Amino acid sequence: MSAHISHRALRAFEAAARHGTLARAAEELGVTPTALSHAIKALEAQLGLPLLIRSSRGVSATAEGEQLAQRLAGSFRQIDAALSALEPQSGRITLAVTPAFASLWLAPRLAQLETELPDLSVRIETSYAPVDLKRATQIDLAIRYGPVNEGEETLVEDEFGAFATPSLRDKALAGRSVDLLSPSWRMPIGAAPGWSDLSAQAGSPLNIAQERAFEDEQFAVQCALAGQGVLLGSPHLLSLLIQRDLLVPVGPVLRLKGPAYKIAGREEALQSLKVRTFLKWLRAQFER
Repeated sequence: MSAHISHRALRAFEAAARHGTLARAAEELGVTPTALSHAIKALEAQLGLPLLIRSSRGVSATAEGEQLAQRLAGSFRQIDAALSALEPQSGRITLAVTPAFASLWLAPRLAQLETELPDLSVRIETSYAPVDLKRATQIDLAIRYGPVNEGEETLVEDEFGAFATPSLRDKALAGRSVDLLSPSWRMPIGAAPGWSDLSAQAGSPLNIAQERAFEDEQFAVQCALAGQGVLLGSPHLLSLLIQRDLLVPVGPVLRLKGPAYKIAGREEALQSLKVRTFLKWLRAQFER
């Protein structure tokens, strides 16, 4: 019987069981929900048993369907990994990162990436919440931010310091009052340093007018670039702005340890040539 079962029908069923809705499964596979539904019904007819329970809220797998879906998911991952291993040093990588890392660090380097790895392209998905890589099979690699737990692979440990435009830096060091800008962190990331930590280490605290917190780190950076305050920021994320003297350290170069950027992905994706090639390029950027 198995020789006559459609591979597309098996893919359709596995995607529907994983997503819990025909619409999302159809979107992933690039077909219409109607076509996907017909394929699953044909598969059920061939097997002679129901695989999905359909309701107004979506679909869920039957007991037999759940067993089949789990086996199919593992098999498809092995097939995808085998095909990826045969790829040349090329292909598209779908990367999940935080919005700040995407806009401040990665996006300004995409042209460099295209020049150095012309056969590799990167599709970026941004989110503050960690992506469930077991369900989001379209994601090849995730760069997460937070404390490092046992067994996690670190890309780089973050640091924090005080940065401002050159003119505001001079005013701050001359004793003029300045606003302090910092992110308020939408996501739980563990113990991140604050202005009080920096002031305690600096020895000569700034003359503070007020402290302004931003839900999005990118907004704090834009205010700093506009000369509206001294930013508590990461020299890793700000590296290109620092290189161009758009933002400069305020006072002695102080670095407070923060959370880390961590690498996450399914084992078969991490072992693919395209992901290993990208990670090698990525690590080299932080070593320069």
